[in-house]
Amino acid sequence: MSAKFSLAVGFFFFLFLFVVPLTLQAQVQGVLENPRSSSYQSGIGVISGWVCNAKQIDIEFDGVRLQASYGTGRADTRSVCNDDNNGFGLLVNWNLLGNGTHTVRALADGQEFGVATVTVTTLGVECLTGAQGEFRLDNFPQSGQPSVVIWQQSQQNFVLKGESGSSGGSAGGDKRILENPAPGSFHSGIGVVSGWACEAQRIDLEFNGIRLQAAYGTGREDTRQVCGDTNNGFGLLVNWNLLGDGVHTVRALADGQEFANAKVVVKTLGQEFLRGIGKSQRLLNFPRTGMDATIAWEQSIQNFVIARTDTASAALTAIDTAGDSATKAFNAQSTAVCPFRDQESFNWATGDTHGTNYCSSGSEGVFSQAERIECRQAADIRIADPNDAESGAQMLKDFAQQATKIKQFLTPQPGLRYVTVWLGHNDICAGTIEKVRSSCPRGEDQDPNNHCRTTPAAFEREFRKGLDILISLPDLKVGVAALIRVSQLCNHGSKDSCVFGVGAPSCKDVWETAAGGGPVIGFDHGICGSLTSSCSERRILDAYTTAKVYRDILATVTAEYAALAEGERSQQVTVGGQIVGGATKGRGVRLDFSDAPWIYKFKSNQVSCCDCYHPSFRGQDTAARILYDGFTCGDSDTCCGESADPLVNAQCKEEDKSGKFHPGLF
Repeated sequence: MSAKFSLAVGFFFFLFLFVVPLTLQAQVQGVLENPRSSSYQSGIGVISGWVCNAKQIDIEFDGVRLQASYGTGRADTRSVCNDDNNGFGLLVNWNLLGNGTHTVRALADGQEFGVATVTVTTLGVECLTGAQGEFRLDNFPQSGQPSVVIWQQSQQNFVLKGESGSSGGSAGGDKRILENPAPGSFHSGIGVVSGWACEAQRIDLEFNGIRLQAAYGTGREDTRQVCGDTNNGFGLLVNWNLLGDGVHTVRALADGQEFANAKVVVKTLGQEFLRGIGKSQRLLNFPRTGMDATIAWEQSIQNFVIARTDTASAALTAIDTAGDSATKAFNAQSTAVCPFRDQESFNWATGDTHGTNYCSSGSEGVFSQAERIECRQAADIRIADPNDAESGAQMLKDFAQQATKIKQFLTPQPGLRYVTVWLGHNDICAGTIEKVRSSCPRGEDQDPNNHCRTTPAAFEREFRKGLDILISLPDLKVGVAALIRVSQLCNHGSKDSCVFGVGAPSCKDVWETAAGGGPVIGFDHGICGSLTSSCSERRILDAYTTAKVYRDILATVTAEYAALAEGERSQQVTVGGQIVGGATKGRGVRLDFSDAPWIYKFKSNQVSCCDCYHPSFRGQDTAARILYDGFTCGDSDTCCGESADPLVNAQCKEEDKSGKFHPGLF
């Protein structure tokens, strides 16, 4: 691919062939439709939308402003704008922005009317050449229905593969080129037809005999040497779903004269615009051996994007974990008679029961992260046994000690090491049943006005201490998981417990008995008694609000440490009454944070029936899965949506099944 796809000059506008919902933003009548905020972007993409009345539309990427092409036909805007020449758009090579979070702003005559924050994933180069990849996707777009995706170099992305191919066509020549689509290529979802022509009054694109005018005259600095000027770009945005499955012919014409054509294969999903589904999948050894790509369905473009890349899974040699009883799999078996002890073989992180059948979960039904890594490598790795998590552990009093033990275990292991960190639940749930006390056992590190829970300052201080210990160990991947939204527990009060065997009382009964000091479990302060002793709205809100603060600290501090360069020292800060920081980040240390446990809406069967608190084996397996490859919000994996009402958020009453992808730790 030539420099024609550069961010600075490779922009063209395209006519929409499908109708999308209309919304009005700010004082400008218009909408930035693509990209969707919080979406993932990769390869060659489009920035598009509409504005009723403007002289100029600009698109800004991280502060760099570029003019979009504006004024192409949008019949769907007539009812709002009283005309239809309102479309705008740019073609962008997301690879040039680089990996990470980027902000896209849309401005009409200098006034912002749309903004989107997106996460860009690249394959490390401006344009990947020579790669090939074809992968089967099970259960997409429906359960029991498979699809196949195939890499398309011209689009720098995967598309759905049709059942037959055709190689006929010509890209043109003599100062007029059709760059996309390439003859014999596969197409699906929302795509672009684009190229350049040195001299013409009008460029038309014809699909199976139906002719449409393309936007023409956008800047193409890369054509200056050939054309003597730069206003030579043309393009059209097309919903391939409207053409239907099979072979189609695309012709490019300048002033009525054909200069290029391409036969292409279109694959649809049977609808003009598919809504409300989600799918993500790891593609092994793409784009090269030892590297995997995770693709995720992006509804707004009706196609898959590359959401994550992973070189660690194929290289890890050892694993240990910092955590609490969730990572020791307390009561995970979740059947009467209840053991009321750690069942570490069931744990999500280091459980190892699959023997030499590497891609099996083993007899207990939990396909742990360690087992998934061994499946990826078809070989054993070194697994801490027992791991260094501890039932009852808190960030406040235990993370630094666990980090020290983990470092001791991992230091002699060769190669790339891995540690997971999943703490914070007991900083919520070990609190006292009564909210206000005159003092707390750990003094100022606990809040006497909030069930003696760990203060945010102390939580952050101890988290930083533990990270400082870990980052000094070279060749280490640190995976930090958000805590579960423990306020969800109150959704499951009617669940049948098995604490006394068959015919046992409900979880609500168990919680209330434990909180009253009865001989049910013997937990101090009940079973998360600060929350479950009554599951009142006040208790639910207090637990949620505190957990949200902890979650934000985990995300922010992990990002800070991840941004450190090798050999750089962590920031020295005064927090929780102490000065912490100053550790040197070792060679090859990487940190990742996953929000998956916070976002996920856990089901009743994923909670142990023994104490109605810990993850059951199903919950353990779910944690392993969503923290490995991530997940998409849908019917099978429901997400907690966002509401203006914090009580709704606390109980995940606002459900998100939009198909949005949430990454794991790889």
